[in-house]
Amino acid sequence: MLVGLGWCLVCSVAVGAPPLSAGAAKTRITPPLEIPYLTSSGAGTSAPFQSVHDDLFARALVLDDGNQALALLAVDSLGYDDDILGPGRNFTRELRQRIAARTGLQPGAIMLAASHTHSGPETLDLSPLRQTRGAEEWLERHREQLADTVISAWERRTPVRCYSGSIVATGLQRYRRIALKAGGESRRGPIPPASEIATPFQLDETLSVLYFATLDGQPHSVVLNYTAHPVVAMTLPHVSADYPGAASALVEQTLAGSVCLFTNGCAGNINPNQVATNFDDVDAIGRSLGNSALKCVEGLKSAAPLADTRLAVISERVELPGRPSPPLDEAKSPALKARWVRLAEKLAKGPIRAEVQVMAVGPVRWVGLPGEPFVETGLALKQAGATFVVGYANGYIGYLPIRRAYAEGGYEVDFGVWSRVAPGSAEMLQSIGERLLDRASVRRD
Repeated sequence: MLVGLGWCLVCSVAVGAPPLSAGAAKTRITPPLEIPYLTSSGAGTSAPFQSVHDDLFARALVLDDGNQALALLAVDSLGYDDDILGPGRNFTRELRQRIAARTGLQPGAIMLAASHTHSGPETLDLSPLRQTRGAEEWLERHREQLADTVISAWERRTPVRCYSGSIVATGLQRYRRIALKAGGESRRGPIPPASEIATPFQLDETLSVLYFATLDGQPHSVVLNYTAHPVVAMTLPHVSADYPGAASALVEQTLAGSVCLFTNGCAGNINPNQVATNFDDVDAIGRSLGNSALKCVEGLKSAAPLADTRLAVISERVELPGRPSPPLDEAKSPALKARWVRLAEKLAKGPIRAEVQVMAVGPVRWVGLPGEPFVETGLALKQAGATFVVGYANGYIGYLPIRRAYAEGGYEVDFGVWSRVAPGSAEMLQSIGERLLDRASVRRD
């Protein structure tokens, strides 16, 4: 089906299903300016904001088919290292428990997804956030705001129809490190000719769209999934949801009364076409993506809704190997770099625990991965049956590079707290995701 200037692919399955209800909610979560943003992961530094360019929001969608309920919580956030509340505590677990205590949701049926905006508070534990005055109190309030958003969505459930589609949004993203035959890398600007590229690369320019409408045809909620680092406004000292916020705002403004959740894909090695520039670029990229989403929704309105809207949730936890690092006592040697010390300190806290989570609405399935997976992992999971993949979900464990990236080098695999897993970890998570997608299909048949 041709929609506007792009193709919108529509999913529909002619199978009987129980009625689906949905609730959506949106909460402003803009922090006080003294809560710092990340200025350098390499140096482990942060700084207070100077102003608010645009507000940050938490958006929640709760789905309930009468037998199973699930929740997607999409937050304008850098991401959440589960250690940020302090020793012995776990951010994602406490958030889920708080929500489960006040709803009919099971903790394992809740997905926390960060957009990864670099113009939000530094909640990745790459710098000493809790040492900032007022940060510990803010973190407690922030966790409650997130929980209350899902609880509010739970309380607003109403019968809906569900539509699923996708549209290709081109020209908005770029592979981070393109290896050149002449040596070196291309990191910015126009993509070099194929004849100059040493290692072929892939992009994932698909914008996946889930659209929910009330039984009388009114817009209810939209879920978007797109793959690109929100770093257009990076290093600017102003609070901003970056391009995902601009895209969601446009959709909500056009589809009055709706809540638009943005989830990022496997963007570990995918940037937008503009990095660390200005808010005009933020608006331009967000507007382009938002308009693509609206074109897809317009096409979905005239299509058949999903006939099968049965829900499913399945997850698996695994301990990943940490990358080789000096013992903590040796790491504190003055001869070693400070970022090596921070990596050793992080690894000394215990095993790297990761969760792979699969959620499904009828034939539509999405996979949640922690940290920053590479685009190759996302494309492989789509090949295995995922409709879309959500990165930065249910905790932050740093970059998840594919195996060959360790040999190629670059920031994503350099020694630091942002790159703590050993080679092969991404492939382990991909394998689990493929297995869970297969099990979700078997349960549905």
